[in-house]
Amino acid sequence: MFGFSLTKILFTIAAVLVVWYGFKWVSRIQAQRQAQANEVLRDAGRKSPSGRREAGAPTAEDMVRCRVCGDYVAAGAATACGQADCPYPG
Repeated sequence: MFGFSLTKILFTIAAVLVVWYGFKWVSRIQAQRQAQANEVLRDAGRKSPSGRREAGAPTAEDMVRCRVCGDYVAAGAATACGQADCPYPG
């Protein structure tokens, strides 16, 4: 009932090899897709998955809310909103 025969051993070896090479094939395809995605990100000048920012990439800037009009303006380059008591220079 649980005896080992030559066909069972050969079938088991064949199944292991199919699964092994299947995983290798899938990982190779994923590596190619990741390389293409990295190339697209690099060309777009965005932040790469490794965390490095390419030269000329746009950067995020903090926003602050104007207490007079309620609009959000860039913290480093805030300009007056046009109202008399605006706290930002204009």
